[in-house]
Amino acid sequence: MRTWWITFTYEWIKMSRMHTLLVVLTLLPLLLIYLLGSAFDSVIKPAKVAIYNSDQGAQRASVDAFWQGADVVPYVIPTVFTNEDKVREAVQNGSADYGVVIPADYSDKLAAGEAVSWRTFDGNDGSKNIAANSVIRSYLSQVNMQSAAVKVLGPESLSGLAGSQKEAAARVNVQTLGGGSDQTFGSVSAIQYYSVAYLIMFLQYGGMTGAVALLRQKSAGTLQRLFGIPTSFGAVVAGIISGAAMLGVMQAIIIIVVTKYVYGVDWGGAYWGIALISLLTIIAGSGLALTIASFAATVKTMQTLFNTLLFSMTFLSGGMVAMIQNKLGLISKLNINFWANAALRGLMDGSSRVLVWQNIGILAAIAAVLAILAIIRLPKVVKQHA
Repeated sequence: MRTWWITFTYEWIKMSRMHTLLVVLTLLPLLLIYLLGSAFDSVIKPAKVAIYNSDQGAQRASVDAFWQGADVVPYVIPTVFTNEDKVREAVQNGSADYGVVIPADYSDKLAAGEAVSWRTFDGNDGSKNIAANSVIRSYLSQVNMQSAAVKVLGPESLSGLAGSQKEAAARVNVQTLGGGSDQTFGSVSAIQYYSVAYLIMFLQYGGMTGAVALLRQKSAGTLQRLFGIPTSFGAVVAGIISGAAMLGVMQAIIIIVVTKYVYGVDWGGAYWGIALISLLTIIAGSGLALTIASFAATVKTMQTLFNTLLFSMTFLSGGMVAMIQNKLGLISKLNINFWANAALRGLMDGSSRVLVWQNIGILAAIAAVLAILAIIRLPKVVKQHA
């Protein structure tokens, strides 16, 4: 145990000082997740709307109630200001995405049966301008229809205006055509989809570092010298592999924490499941890398074979072309990434626990098979003339 612990600690310290490796294994997946998640994100987020209502007439209360309606809140986050200049300033400095000013004669025009409009100020975000514009147009179109009725039927029809405004708010429906979480990326958002895909991909790279360390130490003669000292050689090898696995654990923690608190990714809250899936992926990646290393003569050959296989698994599981796995059929399921991705996305979208455990079970079986193969082939990796 002492031998394992010393080797594990030494290997962990050595890897933690490899700054280039740490950048590739942590910052690169975070960059890919951000770029792809942002590029393919088709969900319109609520717009922060700066509002100044200068109307003091009979319809002021109904307008204020409109902005707090349950059908409007998903699309706009209203903030009330005390004058028009502050609304303009909020939009210009970016603290608000959109600005609205309700004119002082709004109630008077409605009472007279005239068409009404609000002054609006677009912000820098086009999608949020669309969301806010859609909400306002839907509302004002219904209000102007009622205003026309006032002009034809007389002021007594104005009594039904409040109810008409509530109906207008209820009819608000903003959505993205040709996209959305239930189409392009299944039941999760774009950034959730790519967070899962690249977490799984780079965890396997983390598992590969153990095989690389063993091959390099073998070629340098370090393992041969360790084999000759009076201690457990198996514990030494296990310590080296465990150090690489620990790197994968830290990698998973960093990616999940950053994506959750910086990118706002919803991982579903079942962190016990995420931890289990991550651990199984690291074991599977390590087993695969060690098995390949037992056949490869050099580190470069092993890395080339591993990279080719990992990129193929990532592609087939939909990590490069979203949801392509649904078109490929059985071939897409014959890899580690497919089952790990399916299990994590099941935790994200609240799928049946039975289905999630089924995916985890298949992933565990794959990891066990690869681990057994790695153990059987391990002498070919660590011994000079095995």
